[in-house]
Amino acid sequence: MILFATILISIPFLTILLTFTLRRVVFLAAVLVPRAGGEAKAWMEEESLPDVLVLASCRDEAGMIPDLAESLRRMEYPQRKFQVVLIDDGSTDATAAVMREQAERSAGWMVFKLPKNLGKAAALNAALARYPFGELVYILDADHRPNARALGCLVPYFEDPQVAAVTGFTKIVNPVSSPSAYYSAVESYINQLVTMRAKDRFGLAPALLGSNCGYRRKTLIGCGGFRKGAFSEDSDLTITFYMAGCRVRFAEDVISCQQVPQTVMGYLKQHIRWGRGLNDVSKIHSLDILRKPNLPFLLRLELLLFASGYLDRLALIGAGVLTVHAYLSGGPFGFFLAVLLVSLLTPFVQIIGLFIRERMNAAMWIRLPLVPVFFALDVFAALRAMLDTVLDRSRSWGRTERVESR
Repeated sequence: MILFATILISIPFLTILLTFTLRRVVFLAAVLVPRAGGEAKAWMEEESLPDVLVLASCRDEAGMIPDLAESLRRMEYPQRKFQVVLIDDGSTDATAAVMREQAERSAGWMVFKLPKNLGKAAALNAALARYPFGELVYILDADHRPNARALGCLVPYFEDPQVAAVTGFTKIVNPVSSPSAYYSAVESYINQLVTMRAKDRFGLAPALLGSNCGYRRKTLIGCGGFRKGAFSEDSDLTITFYMAGCRVRFAEDVISCQQVPQTVMGYLKQHIRWGRGLNDVSKIHSLDILRKPNLPFLLRLELLLFASGYLDRLALIGAGVLTVHAYLSGGPFGFFLAVLLVSLLTPFVQIIGLFIRERMNAAMWIRLPLVPVFFALDVFAALRAMLDTVLDRSRSWGRTERVESR
């Protein structure tokens, strides 16, 4: 009876782990196989280029604004074709003053100062309502530094009328500055250059990443804009667009540079916030995904897996407990242990495969032993995020840890 109960309880945990494991293997295989001919996106003639509204919503980011502004001034896109709006979301430092100083140096730039903090989603919605310029909208966070060719590479993707949004590639500038930064960089590259790259090739909803993203304004507004109060407004919109019959693209050539947190506490705060955001997405969208008629099976499955967030980390905890229980009680210990080991080793195989494909430097290779240690923190962050969600603990939009410009 105990053995039967153990096997019954194990089914959901093992199913989740095996599903995510198979997904990782398929995605890795997809990106390791060379893509015949690639997907060259030719720049458009100047007269046919769409107008682009660039929005950067910031709060207490005075030290980050100058470098952001400088990167936008270097943008290789006709000046009359894009307009920059720097949004001060109720800052308590000198953000507004620094924004005004930068705007005065660039023709056509504007500062939109909000009297109180609304949160990123509401601030962006307010700016969209205030500034009608632009067929496309390009979103940046204060710590992003877009490549000069970013807009020129972005706009051709929107020649497909079904494309609602495009998320670019975020290059990490401080990958070896600390152990936490290293793990964050590895995690980011696996997400972008394996998961999102494969999902884009398969047409399986690559996720928007919040910054270095372009949107078709008409579609964005038609889908309700950014969900107010959302921790993960980007993830929410990814699913919303697909439920509306649109597409999202991952564009490796739309490049922006960004820092990642350099301390363990910075890493945990960021990942707990992301975990709660994905839990919200799951609560809002999961049933709608299941009920949506005529949604292809693989797309439906991928949207559900995406909405589940860090469910595989929680399943690992459950499988670990069951493995120990099986060992102590004489259950199918060997089977449970095999599933657990394969589930733990597959992400590491993904990292090795990506490092080989991208020809990572020696500094990245020699730090590989840090991965198992920080993966444990990753699992803890997922567990804490789920606990906070279940207990409905108060939310706070803490500032992401980063080294400011001097």
